[in-house]
Amino acid sequence: MTVREVDGGLDTGDDTGVDTGVGGAVEHADDGPDQPDHSAETDLDEHRRPRHGRWVDVAIGVVLVGLGAVGALRWYDSTAYPVVVLQTAGPFVVVGLGLLAVATLVLRRWWMLLPVVAVLAVAVTVAAPAFRATTSPKAERDLTVMSANVWIGEANAVQLMEAVRYHSVDVLVLTEATPAMLRRLDAEGATDYFSQREGVARAGTFTGTMVLSRYPLTVIDRGADPAVQGTDSVQPELDVTAPEGTVRLKVAHPTAPLRGDTEQWRAGLRALDSWKQRLDGDELLVMAGDFNAGFGHPGFRDLAAGLEDAQRTAGQGWVRTWPFAGNRLPAFAALDHLLSRGLTVVAAGQVAYNRADHAAVWASYHLPAR
Repeated sequence: MTVREVDGGLDTGDDTGVDTGVGGAVEHADDGPDQPDHSAETDLDEHRRPRHGRWVDVAIGVVLVGLGAVGALRWYDSTAYPVVVLQTAGPFVVVGLGLLAVATLVLRRWWMLLPVVAVLAVAVTVAAPAFRATTSPKAERDLTVMSANVWIGEANAVQLMEAVRYHSVDVLVLTEATPAMLRRLDAEGATDYFSQREGVARAGTFTGTMVLSRYPLTVIDRGADPAVQGTDSVQPELDVTAPEGTVRLKVAHPTAPLRGDTEQWRAGLRALDSWKQRLDGDELLVMAGDFNAGFGHPGFRDLAAGLEDAQRTAGQGWVRTWPFAGNRLPAFAALDHLLSRGLTVVAAGQVAYNRADHAAVWASYHLPAR
């Protein structure tokens, strides 16, 4: 190694390429200007990325299991209040799974995409029939039925009668009917429009039921025995004699599945199912009313088996009939239904009106030739 003085310093002429100048400063001759050392940061990033990815996978898995568990409750027949409530959340499960699939794609968590898509496929398969219309819109409309929960007689009678006239309703089923409600309907022309009425209107309670009809009504059973009906509400059974034939009409209004009332609610659905099983299989039938249940509830699916739900037959998808007035939540559940047997559904729909927490449902039917 050669050493010589250079401007008051020492120059070492070895092969190390290291120049020690005044004050002992050291520079790397081959590196040029000083550069920050990124090697430690790179190693740290590479260490952190897998851990970050694992947490994303865990989050996706937790959401997937939660949504899947809620969706699976539709096959669990229970009267536990939280279960009954969550069984109405089916549409939210489908939407949530769709958003989760999009998020999984955006985050590029490819191995989590398979289970997410698999569960989403099951949910879509369950929901799809409600979006496929099988009505016969060219058939004659022989009978139009509307069911309206009038919220213990508080509903807007003007709007309800406007809907009746607009849809040419032949039979109007009123659950939670009161004498005051009937007087307001009569003031709007219900007496002139409907020539027949049967049922019981009760003041200050949800248990009253009335059936108004343009065609003759024959009472088969007044449905006023709670021990038989499984509910305190009146659920009359009548024959409606239309020009094209006679249709058996059964009103349904099981107890609402509020906390503490779910056992009675389930008993009411079971009683309606037993009534359906006893009825002659060839008889034309319409079951109409506020069932306080939907297709997410096993008890309602048992009741609806072998019958056509008018709104589902019309392919209307996510039908929402509750809650409306008096509730901060937007409508999300289909609790009101028109179930039929032996009839052809021509058209169906819903009507929301003021001062009622349910939307009315209506359907037009074609009767078979006799």
